Amino acid sequence: TELPPPPPPPVVAPTNRTRDVIVTTVLLLVGVFDVVTAFATFADLGASLSLVYKQLGIDGTVATDLAAPYGLAINITVLVITIAVSLLLIARHRRAFWVPLAGYVLAGIVSSGLVIALMLNDPAYQAWLTQNQ
Repeated sequence: TELPPPPPPPVVAPTNRTRDVIVTTVLLLVGVFDVVTAFATFADLGASLSLVYKQLGIDGTVATDLAAPYGLAINITVLVITIAVSLLLIARHRRAFWVPLAGYVLAGIVSSGLVIALMLNDPAYQAWLTQNQ
């Protein structure tokens, strides 16, 4: 009597779909583009906020000694972490498209928080708020 042949190994569907890798790559490239184009804004955050102040009718300047470098450093750090986590998930054959989306949201929240904190601590903006209450 012959033994039956062993069953074929189970077919495991790959979880790392080409579409996920393409979408993740495109989203990461959008993030890189966004950080590169925002570089000029963060490098001269005082001038950018001065334009906003002028539109609001606020006299004075924006105190931005540390805000611009911190904002840029935070965005670059979030981007690097986002890229690293995305590549790690891709290498482990896991879905990664959500990582750039989460990184983009996090960078937006951090940047907005930085600008709001900067404005709320600016004497010119505080005086304008007091005057217009």
